[in-house]
Amino acid sequence: MKILRISFALLLLLFQVDLFAADIVGQGWGDTEAAAKREALADISSKISITVRSRFKSTQVVSARTVDKNRSEAVAQLSENTVETNSELPILGAEYASRTEGSQVSVQATLETSKSLPLYEKRLDALRDHIAALKADTAKAKDGDAQYNGIMHMLTLLDEFRKLNTVAIYLNGRPHDPGITEEALENQLRAVTKQVDSLDLAAKILTAGMNEPGIYILPARTRQSNEVTPFAALLRDRMSANLKTALTPRDAAYMLIGQYQELNDGVDVTYRLFDINAIAQKTNSVHISKNAYAGLETTPKTTDFEQLLKAGVAVSGDLHVEVSSNLGRHDLLFNEGDEVEFFVKLNESGYFYVVGHTAKTSESNSYLVELHQAEGPRKFVYFVNADDANKWISIGKFSVVAPFGVEGIQVIASSKDLIDALPAATLDPASGLYFVAASPKEGVLKTRAIIKKFPQTVQTAETSLIFTTRKK
Repeated sequence: MKILRISFALLLLLFQVDLFAADIVGQGWGDTEAAAKREALADISSKISITVRSRFKSTQVVSARTVDKNRSEAVAQLSENTVETNSELPILGAEYASRTEGSQVSVQATLETSKSLPLYEKRLDALRDHIAALKADTAKAKDGDAQYNGIMHMLTLLDEFRKLNTVAIYLNGRPHDPGITEEALENQLRAVTKQVDSLDLAAKILTAGMNEPGIYILPARTRQSNEVTPFAALLRDRMSANLKTALTPRDAAYMLIGQYQELNDGVDVTYRLFDINAIAQKTNSVHISKNAYAGLETTPKTTDFEQLLKAGVAVSGDLHVEVSSNLGRHDLLFNEGDEVEFFVKLNESGYFYVVGHTAKTSESNSYLVELHQAEGPRKFVYFVNADDANKWISIGKFSVVAPFGVEGIQVIASSKDLIDALPAATLDPASGLYFVAASPKEGVLKTRAIIKKFPQTVQTAETSLIFTTRKK
C-alpha cells in the first residue's frame, strides 16, 4: 500500500515553529470518574492531533530538498496515523485532578513534558528492540504461518511505535527509528497472506484470536476515504457474528479498526484491535478474491468531496473545535431508522455554525443547520460560554431516511460572532432546509471563502465529519 511520505526535516519543522514542551492539559466530563478520565485523555490526544494536522498542512510547502540524508525515515509514515488518525494517541504519565459538580464528574489531566517524555522514549527503545528481534526471527522462519504471524506482530508493534513517536516529537523528544517501515512489511506480507474466496472465511481470519468481550467494530475503509462502501459494510456485519461486540464506542473495551486496498485480483484487508488506551493488541490480514464480493462496490465514490472537506483551514490561534456522533467520529455507518445525535465541542468560549453536505447519487446539496429556535440568522449560530467550554454540546438528533449515501458535517468556529459571516442561504419550502449551494463542493468552498476574510486577530477553526447511510 502506498503511504504519503513526510521527511524527517519536514516533520521536525512542524514542531520547531514553536516550542511544544509546555504542559498539555485535557478536560473531561462524565457520569463516572473513569468516563471523565477517558474524555480528558482523549482531549489531550485531540489537541496533539489537531496541532500536528495544522502544522502539517501549513508546512507542506517546505521543499523536500531540506531532508538530512543521514537521518532515517522513522517518522516517514506519521501522516497516516497522525495527520489523519482514526484512533486516539497513547497518553503516558498523565496526572489527574477530579471534582464532582452535581451529577457530573470533571477530570483535568495534565501531561508534563519533564515526566512523560522519558516514559515515551523508554517505551520506544523497548519497542525498537522487540521489532528487531521479531524481524530476525521472521527472516529465519521457513513456515508460512510463522512468517505471517511474525509480520502481523511487527505491524501491531509498529502502530504503537508510530503513535508514541508522534507524541514524543511533540514533546520535543528525539525521533526514534523502528528499523522497518509498514510498506516493507506489507511487501513481505503479500507472499504469505492467506487468500480466500468467501467473505465468511475472511471474517473468521480477520477476527481470529480476538475473544475479548466488548469489541466495537468499525467498517474497513480505504486510505483515501471515510466512505463506507457496501463491501466494507457487509464484511463488518459478517465479522460481528464472530465476536462479543459492544453496541457503541462508549460501551467498548476494545476498538477493531480496519483498512483495505483494492488490487487487480481482489482486496487486501487488515484489521487492528486497540485497547482502551489506544494500544494495538493484535493485527490480522487477509486477501479476498474478487468472486467473494461479486456485485458489491469496493471503490468510494466521493473521494474528491471528502478531500476537499478534510482540507480545512489551518487552526488560527488556540481555538479548537471538534465534532462527533453518538457512535464516534470515524468510519461511520448508519442504518435506515437509526437515530443519530451529533455533538460539537469548543475548547474555549466562542461561536460556531454547522453546514450539512449531501453527496448522494440522487441528491446533492449543502445547507445551514438550525441549531436552536431564534429569529432570523441567529438560529444558525451557537454561542459557547466559558462554563460549556470543553463539553460536548448536542446539536440535535436526526433519523436516517432515504435517500441513502454519503453525507458530511462541516463546523466553522470563531472567537468572533459569526452572525455576519454566514454563507447566503435560501429556504426550500418542500424540505424546510436552508440551501447554501446545489453541490457539496460549492458549499464547502463558499463557507471557507467567508472564513478566510476574517482579520488575523480573530481566531478561527474548522472540523468535519463524514458518514454513510444505508437501507437495512
